[in-house]
Amino acid sequence: MHVARLFDGFDLSVLTFLTGFAGRSRLFDHLVNALSRLDIFKGIALMCLFWYTWADAPANEPAYEREIRQRRLIMVLIGTVLIGGLSRGLQLTLNMHQRPVLADLGLPFPDIEFDAHSLNNWNSFPSDHAMFFFALGTGLWSINRVAGMIAMLWTIVVIALPRLYLGIHYPSDEIFGALFGFLGMKAFLALPLDRFERFLNTWRHAHPGLFLALLFFVTDEVGHLLAELRDLAQSAAHILIH
Repeated sequence: MHVARLFDGFDLSVLTFLTGFAGRSRLFDHLVNALSRLDIFKGIALMCLFWYTWADAPANEPAYEREIRQRRLIMVLIGTVLIGGLSRGLQLTLNMHQRPVLADLGLPFPDIEFDAHSLNNWNSFPSDHAMFFFALGTGLWSINRVAGMIAMLWTIVVIALPRLYLGIHYPSDEIFGALFGFLGMKAFLALPLDRFERFLNTWRHAHPGLFLALLFFVTDEVGHLLAELRDLAQSAAHILIH
């Protein structure tokens, strides 16, 4: 908790500025809520960018270059899933601070008619969305700089800012989430995983239909921030513990 206090001044000043716009336009407040709540504006949009990067290529691109690009994308997707799991683990263990909208800060967060207590009540540091999707953007940047830039800007403007405005995260949650996602993906892609990458590539050529079905499944789950897999894991843990 003492570490979190280091960012109080910065966090509160940013949130105070943002909430100064709350309530001025009911339509705007509900639009921001939709951006924050609906996966179509978050993971689904970024998974479309993933598939664009997978399929788009110059007409004269050599087959071996397409192969390298797609192999790299597979590793980026795996790294994104692992970093997403790490982000949730950090939220569960760090115990930095409660979500702003639940913390009685005295700020006029938008009244958008949703139950704030439906949010998880544990620590909000770091932002799992920022960590998850900045990792993806960093990976895409290593393959296609335009796609990577779009992914990171989209994460900042469409995903992170609405969650600040609604009081779901502090600015420090988002900043460190983005930093951890960036560093996590850089570290993952630097690992000596050549043998594993070659194994996956051989397997996908041997079973192209099954591979694409699994790839679609994983990108769909990433598009929903692994929500259904997390629900299944929680249900399984509850059954095993009790």
